Amino acid sequence: MAYELKVAILNEAILDLGMGKYQWWTFVLTGFGWFVDNFWMQAITLISPLVKREFVVKRIAFLTVGKYAGLVLGSTLWPVSADFIGRKPAFNITLILSSVSGIVGAGMPNFVAITTMCAFIGLATGGNQPVDSAIFLEFIPASHQYLLTMQSAFWSIGQSVAVLVGWPLVVNYSCPSSTPIGECFYLDNMGWRYCFWTFGAITLVMSLLRFLFPMAETPKFLLGKKEDRKVVAVVQKIAKFNGKSTWLTIEHFERIDAELAAAGHDLPQETAEQAILRRKIDTFKFEKLAGLFSTPKMAYSTTLMVLLWCMIGMAYPLYNSFIPIYLENRGVAASTTSLNETYRNYAIQAVCGIPASVIGGLTVDMKHIGRKGTGTVACICTGLFLFLYTQAKTSAAVLGFSCAVAFFQNLVYGLLYSYTPELFPAPIRGTGNGLVALFNRLSGLCAPIIAAYIGVETDAPIWISASLFVVAGFLFFLLPYEMRG
Repeated sequence: MAYELKVAILNEAILDLGMGKYQWWTFVLTGFGWFVDNFWMQAITLISPLVKREFVVKRIAFLTVGKYAGLVLGSTLWPVSADFIGRKPAFNITLILSSVSGIVGAGMPNFVAITTMCAFIGLATGGNQPVDSAIFLEFIPASHQYLLTMQSAFWSIGQSVAVLVGWPLVVNYSCPSSTPIGECFYLDNMGWRYCFWTFGAITLVMSLLRFLFPMAETPKFLLGKKEDRKVVAVVQKIAKFNGKSTWLTIEHFERIDAELAAAGHDLPQETAEQAILRRKIDTFKFEKLAGLFSTPKMAYSTTLMVLLWCMIGMAYPLYNSFIPIYLENRGVAASTTSLNETYRNYAIQAVCGIPASVIGGLTVDMKHIGRKGTGTVACICTGLFLFLYTQAKTSAAVLGFSCAVAFFQNLVYGLLYSYTPELFPAPIRGTGNGLVALFNRLSGLCAPIIAAYIGVETDAPIWISASLFVVAGFLFFLLPYEMRG
């Protein structure tokens, strides 16, 4: 009880401070987490054909399997550990580990070694979004929490930057596509290593910026540790950084303790560790899970959302994790096998996905379209253009269809992340989000395994991806709740 009452006082103090310099810097620095998540995913996608050529790999998809295995572990490990060791250590360690893993990975002498380093990259990046989102939400006033949705722009920018930076390195320092099997050696194929060294350096700069910023431990974490004086000190530090003052003092918290003691509520305040364990257990209590299926309509909605997250979680990496290979294959079909053209097309289609979040933000509130209409159209269009992509016979068609796919699938993911929490009632929202996220990660892990055994040299993975997107579009249409307005 004491914790909840003190949080209410803290929220009021932060709201009165408003959105100042400290919060805007936090917005940018926590945005790095979104950036790095897709940045390194694209880095691994970028180097896949080059690694395959150098190490003569039969199933290159296992490079992505390694990344997803680390991603699944990291997305569970870091959010939980941040609740115990604090937000700030996890905030800094994730970027450092990503950077070091990338720099070290560039020197790996064989496929098993580079796959292992990709798993460490996944382990680090897997926790960026949940940890950074928690930090951002705990520092900003309630009036500006909508900015969390806008941070998804960093995710799209991360993809574009990775491709634009990697393009010249890959084209100028790699074995040509026509290199005979077994004749692509270390010194002839430095391009993917230069990419990893460069990406590692970029991530290192981001981590240094985080270290240089006077980031304090989040006040809500300190409050859970019963360190009330440190909470006041942090709020005063933020106020000073913003050129303001705050009315919050230690007396406000002491008054709550005194009032509870006088009323007979003199039980020890719940510690952070106890609160964490209680919340984790509460999240997965049978009653919470049962609440997701409490009525026929709610059960129907939950089932469709789980299926949606599974299908899109598998469809997305089946295509996106092997884009350079697919582009190279389509280039062969169109008699244009230039490495420069392959990565030029990759860079263009990456940039095409950026406007999706802006346009999606407008359509979801349009009459007669809303969330369901946007999701239905975006999924079906993604599937349609993927089908057309497999039939492209010219370089212009390959580029056009891949740009359309990039736009619509980014729209799909952006919508899913914002629409899903709206569908679950507040008391069971955490359980619902956790359930769909679990199935999303597991299906994402299955995708590269499937691709490894059916082969990325064929169009089969793209056909599977396209089919899943089309079916997902119909599931969007069948959802019982439209949350527009």
